Amino acid sequence: MSIHGSPPPVDCELLDDCWNCPPEDGFFNMLSSQHSPENVTSVFPEDIPGPSAVDDKKRFTFSSSELSNDALAFRRQSLSQSATTSNDLNYISSTQIASIALRDNEGFGAVAGPEAKLTKLQKCQISSVQNEFFGVYCLISRSPNKYFKNRCYIGYTVDPNRRIRQHNAGKQFGGARKTDHRGPWDMVCIIHGFPNSISALRFEWAWQNPEKSRRLRALGLKKKSRESAFAFRLRIACHMLNSDPWRRLALTFRWLLPTEEMPFPSDIPPPKHIVVKHGLVEKTTTLLSQNADAYELIKPCAICLQRIMSIEQLLRCVSSKCNCHFHAVCLAKRGLEASGELSRYLFPVTVSCHLCKTVFCWGDLVRDQRALISAMSARKAQCESNFNPRLIPKLSSNAMGL
Repeated sequence: MSIHGSPPPVDCELLDDCWNCPPEDGFFNMLSSQHSPENVTSVFPEDIPGPSAVDDKKRFTFSSSELSNDALAFRRQSLSQSATTSNDLNYISSTQIASIALRDNEGFGAVAGPEAKLTKLQKCQISSVQNEFFGVYCLISRSPNKYFKNRCYIGYTVDPNRRIRQHNAGKQFGGARKTDHRGPWDMVCIIHGFPNSISALRFEWAWQNPEKSRRLRALGLKKKSRESAFAFRLRIACHMLNSDPWRRLALTFRWLLPTEEMPFPSDIPPPKHIVVKHGLVEKTTTLLSQNADAYELIKPCAICLQRIMSIEQLLRCVSSKCNCHFHAVCLAKRGLEASGELSRYLFPVTVSCHLCKTVFCWGDLVRDQRALISAMSARKAQCESNFNPRLIPKLSSNAMGL
C-alpha cells in the first residue's frame, strides 16, 4: 500500500486503495445475483480469488454461534456486504435459526438442506443484518529472505479472512504493494471496535507514520537497538491507545496468534477500559423477524421519564436483566457528571445504568444503537406497509455474537 505524508481528509466517504481499503464487493454481489451459487465460481477472472478460496490459516470466524456442518453449504461472498435472505432461511430449522453461524473463512451464501422445512410456528419471514466491523491489524513476515523476515505491516480491514488471503496471494489478488512477494504473512493482532471507517483509517495512518502524526510526533518514538520490529509497533499502539482521540473509544485489542503474544510496555499499558481478548474475531448479526413477539416498543427515558421520539435518540442498557431505555443526551450528561468531565467532553468513556448499576463503555451502547438503526432500515424495506418506527428488535434477538 502506498503511504502518503498526510492523513485522509475528514469528509472522505469513498475509501480508495491508497488507504488500504479492501476492494469493494459490488462486483461479487452483481455476479451472485446473476448466477446461481453453484455456478458463481466459474465466472470469476483468474486474477480475483474465487468465492470458495481456502485460507490455510483458519484463525478467523465471523459468527453468532455454532451450527453443524451438515446444515449449511456456504459459498464465499463479502462479509461486509452480504446477508442471509428469507429464501435461504426457508430451509433452516427453528433451533438453527437461533444459532446461525459462519464457518471459518466463509461468508453468507446459499443454504442447503431442502428437506428441512419450517413448521407452522416458524413460517414468519426472517432476515439478518450484519453489524459493522472496522479493524486495524499488524502482520509479521515469515519470509525466508532475511531482508524481509520479521518485518511488520499495518493495515485496515472490514474482513480479516479476506485480507490475509489477499496479502499472501499477492498484489494482483488485492494485496498491498508492500507485502507483495515478501511473505508469507501472519496476522498477529488486530484492534477493532472503531465507530466508523474514517476513525479506523486515521488510526491505521498514525500507526504507520508515528513520526508524521501530530498526536505522536512530539513523543519522538524511535526503535530501540535490541527491540524487534513488532515490539516497536506494539509500543506505538500503546501510546496511541493512551492518546486523544483514541483513548476514549471502546476498542478491543485482540491477540490472534498466542505464540506471538508479548507483555505490553510496563510504562504505558493500554487504558483500563480497553478490552484485551484472544482468539477468533467474531462479527455479530442482528436477526429480524415478522413475529411481533421478537419486538418491543421504545420505552420512555428512564432518567427524564419523557418520550423518546426516534431511534436516533435512543440508547438502551444492554444488560439482559435490565434493558432500560434512555435519551442519549440524558445518559451522556449523567455519565459526564459522575466522572466530573461535563465541561470538557460531549460523552463519557464509561457510564452506569442507574437502575441495574451495570457499567458499560459508551462506545458499546452506541454500537448497539447503530445496529438497531441498520436493522430498522432493513425492516422498513422489508415491510413498508405495516412498518412501525417505534417497534424495535428485543435485546435477545440482537445480542447474537460478541
